Amino acid sequence: MPANPIFISLLTLQMLSNPGYSQTPKSAVNYLGIQAPISVQKNAYLLSWSAHPEASLYKQEYLMAGDDFPKYKSMVGIDFVVTESSVDQAVATKLLELDNLKRTNPIVNYEVIKNPVTGEKIIDCLIGNNAANERDNLVERDVFRFKVVKTKSGQRGILLFMVSNRKYGAEITPFLTKLKVDKQLLVKEVARLSMPEIHLKN
Repeated sequence: MPANPIFISLLTLQMLSNPGYSQTPKSAVNYLGIQAPISVQKNAYLLSWSAHPEASLYKQEYLMAGDDFPKYKSMVGIDFVVTESSVDQAVATKLLELDNLKRTNPIVNYEVIKNPVTGEKIIDCLIGNNAANERDNLVERDVFRFKVVKTKSGQRGILLFMVSNRKYGAEITPFLTKLKVDKQLLVKEVARLSMPEIHLKN
């Protein structure tokens, strides 16, 4: 009996936004045909890692000059999955992942923002850890934007644009204090960014 295509699609959606930099390093391929650098908050990000792990899924990650995986300071991630699934389904899958993480990690907090005009959604979330040694503590703030798009060749899918900022050790407290004041700045910028046109390269 053939597999349910919706089920396959949702399994693929589960892979959206999961970091890929833990995999074996290799030369980044511009599968999505996106022109770099990508500019966010006056910072320039260059393609540093990419993968095409499923027939319908493409993942690319961008870093600023001088930054590196896995202990990066700031990253832009762009994922595209060819699917008939909706933004709501993609967001629900990501929220399920965050809720499951929250069961074992109390430093998980998120907010969902919906654009009623476009149907797009943004997840603004904070993730962290408490290590035995303070210098190994980590706080990660991620802003995910989900949008239905069509590729240049007409394939429909979900585009996920993510900005991830990390702080370590002694940097965490001042970062969280500042975040209380300027929390909306990154959300607003990600919301109004022009999403790149996708030119798939298999």
